Amino acid sequence: MTHARSFVAALVAAFVASSSAFAQIPALTFNQTKLGQAGMKFLEIGQSARAEGMGGAVTGLEMGAASMFYNPAGLANTAGKCNDVYLAHTEWAADVALNAVAVARNTPYGVFGVSAMAVDYGTVKGYQMTVSGAVTGLGNLDLSSMAIGVGAARKVTDKFQIGLAGRYAVEDLGLVNSSGSKTSVFVFDAGTLYRTGVGSSVLSMSIRNFSRQARHQDEGYDLPLIFRIGLAADLLNMTDMPSDNMSSLVVSADALHPRDRAEELVIGAEYGLMQKVFLRGAFRTGRDYANFVPKVSTTPPMTTSLVSLGAGIRHTIGPTAVGVNYAWSNAGSLLGSVHRFDVQVGF
Repeated sequence: MTHARSFVAALVAAFVASSSAFAQIPALTFNQTKLGQAGMKFLEIGQSARAEGMGGAVTGLEMGAASMFYNPAGLANTAGKCNDVYLAHTEWAADVALNAVAVARNTPYGVFGVSAMAVDYGTVKGYQMTVSGAVTGLGNLDLSSMAIGVGAARKVTDKFQIGLAGRYAVEDLGLVNSSGSKTSVFVFDAGTLYRTGVGSSVLSMSIRNFSRQARHQDEGYDLPLIFRIGLAADLLNMTDMPSDNMSSLVVSADALHPRDRAEELVIGAEYGLMQKVFLRGAFRTGRDYANFVPKVSTTPPMTTSLVSLGAGIRHTIGPTAVGVNYAWSNAGSLLGSVHRFDVQVGF
């Protein structure tokens, strides 16, 4: 139980330290007021059913090719496999769907990966209003958003690993004008993982969507930059209980500092039975999007707890490991339920 108590103490210390660190950086000040000022929001939508079943609190986990969408440092361990292939599908609100793919390869020089994701907006009708108030139909708009990228990660020591990734993101609003309808920008991600030596605990940090301002027509806007610090551990490996190493209880917590909304805390867990069946759950403190709809009342937006649940199976056939996962997330009263599916193959 000594390691388990140490993990809890380390968890508290990490988040106290992160709060102090954020407070010292002007661009990362808590209680910020610069909210709702970011574009290309599709870049921050989670692309992993396993990860989102844990509320996205996976900064400290190694997820193979799927780490390209969270913390690129997690690429450094592909579960002992030379190659890892990942496919994901997300059913978002308003009939919007997202699809993602990533491939990672383990080499003597580190692990290298490529990723791609695209948004299917379905049918969206456009309208144009003149100064006089007349409305003209524009027909169906051809909206699209996508990002393709490359990444690399390496174990610097047996306790520390680092990862970097770059993506090229494109958003087409479907409105043809003299400036064109597409906006494109290069986006960068970076992350670290550090094994603390306290049982199986891992301390991690990541920064995603670092970029210059994107521009549409003559107006610039920021991307959804987000900084995370996390702590994760398999609690069954940190107790004095007898273990056959076939079961696991991974608990992970992430503190999030987004550019365009208030800070959040996410705590997720994953129970693995015989390393074949996995059950997941999470809750996060955040702000329900419905609270930002203008109201007559002057009551400020309320902090809510959003829940995620998930499950998965993993099966090994010779040298090949196949995993299938599903996750359900409560995205707030406006967005409703979000469903995710993914398949991961390591060989």
